[in-house]
Amino acid sequence: MKNYLIILLMVLSAVTIFNGCAADDGAKSTSVNNGNNTNNGNVNIGGVQDIGVFRDIVNAGGIPGPDTLDANGFFSEHYIEYQTEDCGEDICLFGQLGRGVSVLSSDYMNVLQVGMKSQVNPQDYERPPTDFIAVIDVSGSMYSDNKLEYVRQGLHMMIDSLEATDRLALVAYSDLAREAQELMYVDSAENRQIMHANVNRLVAGGSTNIYDALWLGFDIAAMSAAEGRYARVVFLSDGQPTAGITDPNSIIAFAREKATKTSQLTSIGVGTDVNYDLMKELAMAGGNFYFIENSMALPDIFVEEVDFFSFPIAENVHFTLSSGPDFYIGDTVGFENFTSSSAGGEATFPAIYLASRTSENIEDPNSRRGGGSAMFVRIVPQANTMSLSGILLTMSYTDPQTGETVGPQRVVVSDLSDGGMMPEGDFYSAASMRKSYAMLNIFLGLKEVCQRSSYYDFTLARELLISTIDYAYAVNAELADDDLTADIQLMETLLVNIEANGYYDYCGNGECYYYGDDVVMSPLGCTTSGSAPGTAALWFLATLAGFLFIRRRR
Repeated sequence: MKNYLIILLMVLSAVTIFNGCAADDGAKSTSVNNGNNTNNGNVNIGGVQDIGVFRDIVNAGGIPGPDTLDANGFFSEHYIEYQTEDCGEDICLFGQLGRGVSVLSSDYMNVLQVGMKSQVNPQDYERPPTDFIAVIDVSGSMYSDNKLEYVRQGLHMMIDSLEATDRLALVAYSDLAREAQELMYVDSAENRQIMHANVNRLVAGGSTNIYDALWLGFDIAAMSAAEGRYARVVFLSDGQPTAGITDPNSIIAFAREKATKTSQLTSIGVGTDVNYDLMKELAMAGGNFYFIENSMALPDIFVEEVDFFSFPIAENVHFTLSSGPDFYIGDTVGFENFTSSSAGGEATFPAIYLASRTSENIEDPNSRRGGGSAMFVRIVPQANTMSLSGILLTMSYTDPQTGETVGPQRVVVSDLSDGGMMPEGDFYSAASMRKSYAMLNIFLGLKEVCQRSSYYDFTLARELLISTIDYAYAVNAELADDDLTADIQLMETLLVNIEANGYYDYCGNGECYYYGDDVVMSPLGCTTSGSAPGTAALWFLATLAGFLFIRRRR
């Protein structure tokens, strides 16, 4: 009986996305189709901007829950130099095809990357004058683990990096929110000294009234908008509401109501006990989310990213993807709101921003933010001919400065491969797709490792993690990439944690057995991982049955 239970557990914890089951077998040859290269900026869609929470749990010896690994956060910690052509607009649509072996299924996976490239060089980017409203948690919980000290250091960096045409306000909150400094121009050494002094006066104590803090922050931002200025509310907290309105849904709804095109929100989490779900949802309500894991993260967040996320370079960005007769549109990764249909699918992003990183080289594996977003669609063959004919990708957007609609721009997917066919072996339509495909494959492997761990299935989690590490080593032997090297280091640390905290052989001494919940995990990892397979596992069982039926017919 226990043997059957083990088999059932293995099925329930199997891959639920990008499983590649519909791909065909073929000889593994590799071909690369290179395009014309332009060295300008990558773009970012907002939302989660790093995997700081995930990495912090791993570095502390824990096993993170799957919800702490966000696709956009992971992709934003990878810089890829895309080979694209100048379309004559500020933002250019491009597509890349990739076909390789999935670490999840050991079968082929066909992927279309939906990409955007800015013709604005980040080094030449000049944002408009902006009002920054720093909303700072000074509750008692910010006293521990150097949380408030990290915030002070970051704010000092921010003050020194602002332009003379910018203004800064400080809101401090604990039991209630108060304006610690009214909006002030950063146009003199004297004003900067006043700002630095006000930051140094911040002292922790009391409860955490997040709702009141956001109310005051957005109230100041509304005054900026009334003067025709852009405003960015920079909200800093460990995200644990304990006073005033503490219901997370009410707090998130309020932020969504107040965030506008000219008054947006950046949320910055501090400390290992950060309320990740709340801070992430606040970011999705109208901006982006970062996590301060150590002092190395401060320049990334308070200098580079606050500067680049102050003003969008495109708004109302709309994508459509039509499927052809030989392929249908499968799962997506990197889209928050992709809507599928029998004819294809579509997605809209409220705003996109210029990404700050301009190089694949990194000085510190914990300081990799700003690489840009990436979106992927699995295209699944439903015929033996593997023709890409009929698959069309389009994009249109609004220019935030003129209000005019730009586009639609089009990518004919069959043009990305020779003869308009998906090759039988490994294939990457551009040199940059080699890293993009690897980045996606590693993310999917890591996500599933954490999912299996959340079901206490550490044996299969360990096996998949080892396979993912081996895959990353093989790709990096070819690419010698700093980001992939950092991924490998992180995965190897996670492997040590799994083996130390949760790994037991299911069948020791010839007898298979289970163990209880005595696994060492970060509290955040436990609370965000979920407790049961739920509908995702049921979906997989149906997919597995269909897969077996297809295989038998073939």
